[in-house]
Amino acid sequence: MSLSEEQEQATPARPTPKLDWMQDCHEWGVKVEPGPHGLTMGSINTGIYGEIPDVWDEMTRMPRGAYPVEGVPRIDLYSLNAKVEVWADNAADLYEEAVQRRWDPKVDIDWAAIPSRPRAVELAMSQLCTELGQQAAIEVEVLGQWLHRMCYGYHEVKNFLATEAFDAARHTEAFRQRAVHGGGVLGLESAGALNRRLLEIRGGWTEAAVGLYIIRGTLTLLLYRYGEAYAGNAVDQKLFRLALQDKTRHMAYGMAHLKYAIDQKGSGYALGLKKGLSTVDYELVKELQDPVLWEALAILFGGGLEHIEAGMAVVNQVKQAYLEQSLQRLQAVGIDKSASDLLPALQAYLPPSE
Repeated sequence: MSLSEEQEQATPARPTPKLDWMQDCHEWGVKVEPGPHGLTMGSINTGIYGEIPDVWDEMTRMPRGAYPVEGVPRIDLYSLNAKVEVWADNAADLYEEAVQRRWDPKVDIDWAAIPSRPRAVELAMSQLCTELGQQAAIEVEVLGQWLHRMCYGYHEVKNFLATEAFDAARHTEAFRQRAVHGGGVLGLESAGALNRRLLEIRGGWTEAAVGLYIIRGTLTLLLYRYGEAYAGNAVDQKLFRLALQDKTRHMAYGMAHLKYAIDQKGSGYALGLKKGLSTVDYELVKELQDPVLWEALAILFGGGLEHIEAGMAVVNQVKQAYLEQSLQRLQAVGIDKSASDLLPALQAYLPPSE
């Protein structure tokens, strides 16, 4: 036998194409044309691709709308596989906004243009930024604990929350840079009672969302707003403004999800969330009494150590606004908690009821 004959026999026969896979599709012929904002995540939710199931039983990573392959072994056990556990109608649009409005602190912040200020003011700014960076880092960890539990039937939410985690990582970077830039120091770590609470929530994503968006998010949003208002220079104003636009987007998802989940699950579920918040109030008392952050804010708001008393009056406004806005948000999503339900130590920050 010649060498060429041996090689021919050793070469496996080329299989005849079956092309069976070409028949395995649900909805051939559906075509989405790009709109004014391009081919967005929301615009391709056409036909079966836009049908959001109440429950997603597929425990593989099969995309919603794909043709299932028989015999694929289960890859994971997604504990969040019901629409009510994660959904918000605005998730796809918020994802698009997050992608379009991303920013980079190394490029978009002119660090060299930050003016020199008195030592007390820079130390106060470093302390505020240290705690803001820590809050953002906790947000990344909280989201990381829940994202992998969410099934792929609700990819809009998974994708949006991935952008939120990236936003929070960016905030950690930016505020760490700002803290070190002024005087070369990071401030003190916060007391951390609420941080630990957020990380240890086990009831479900909705329960975690109450803490992340209403209890912590309301405060972070206020600190960004007041940080911009009392920044004292255009560079710091821009830093807080960019962070504020991100946090506003995060809050939009959180509020929409909580409203949807509570509407679907009913008053009994809302009552359970309210009861769970009663223990959180003890952590809030500690947070609002911890002098480090609030004294630093008073220096910034007053414009210097010599005006700390005037700044403390603004601090008290922040504390009052925080409690009032937290209660307003709870009411807006369907959790009937009012000022009379707060601990006396928290009620003291609010004006007397008429």
